[in-house]
Amino acid sequence: MLRKTYAAVDLECIAHNIRELKRAAGTQVMAVVKANAYGHGMKQVVAKAEQEGVSWFAVATADEAVELRETCDKHILLLSSAEDEETVNALTEAGISQCVYTIQQLKLLYRICEANGKQARIHIKIDTGMNRIGLRTDAELIALLEFLKKQSRIELEGVFTHFASADEADKCFAREQLERFKHALQIIRDYGFAPLCHASNSAATIEIPEAHFDLCRMGISMYGYAPSKEVKAGQLNLKPALSLISHITYVKTIEAGDSVSYGRKFIANQKEQIATVAIGYADGYMRALSGKAEAELGSYRIRNIGRICMDQSMFLITGTGAQIGDEVRLIGSNITAENLANLVGTISYEVLTNLSARVPRVYLHA
Repeated sequence: MLRKTYAAVDLECIAHNIRELKRAAGTQVMAVVKANAYGHGMKQVVAKAEQEGVSWFAVATADEAVELRETCDKHILLLSSAEDEETVNALTEAGISQCVYTIQQLKLLYRICEANGKQARIHIKIDTGMNRIGLRTDAELIALLEFLKKQSRIELEGVFTHFASADEADKCFAREQLERFKHALQIIRDYGFAPLCHASNSAATIEIPEAHFDLCRMGISMYGYAPSKEVKAGQLNLKPALSLISHITYVKTIEAGDSVSYGRKFIANQKEQIATVAIGYADGYMRALSGKAEAELGSYRIRNIGRICMDQSMFLITGTGAQIGDEVRLIGSNITAENLANLVGTISYEVLTNLSARVPRVYLHA
């Protein structure tokens, strides 16, 4: 690692958060490790989760699923659908549990299994109000169940839904979704199936115990963050696992009237010292943070000035005694991804998953 800009991921924090969420869930848990485990590193997070007894993992893309299968022999669920023969065949060969919500998907999967003498496992996705993917009507569900009854290649392993607003203080719509899900479950049971049921994301795991069913999905909270400000997650003592660290590459003094960076958005009112730090928006340190973010320099909080560039950012360091090579923490013990998200009107998920591949991940307590 020649450029000393990296993300430090404390895997013991991941383990701690898993234990906390298991306690809240009271059921089996599924670790959601899509988007490179929310920017933390999929394979390393999965290995730590396995040490904590987690045996279910969820990803968002077929590529993620197949990649994870190379190092993980536990249950892997693809949360989105596979639409073409090549993808479905690859997932079936890898033993990935597939998400199904149309009769066309189910028939394609059956045809591939029949042609290759394979078995497959599916989780039916019920759309209870998110209006993203999933079947919506009783008739659609019954069509799938009727097809499943008449064949032996495909196992109905699970059924699930996703809450649209479980992370809000008002849980009325989440509970409407829950009732719709229970209605679908009754139809499935009436057909003689007994799949694993899962509905709870992090927010519902923490605040809607009646939605826990057989399995709770751990997303953002496994990485140390409450799903939103409205979720009362204090009872869990979550610990953010990732720190974003860089260093000072240049120190200079500017005079009153001097400007900094593109567009001259910062103009000094007096003589100041500024530092250039080796991080920019190509690393995932968002340009929208320009002039808003702070960072930790030892015991000091230093303020970003001027526009954040693709590869570098400037900070005001007057009076700190900072020198070239000094460490700067952009995300750390006192400045979290949630703090940065609040500055630009987004969520911690986006801040974390924005960290690019050119930022190496360094692991503690592997």
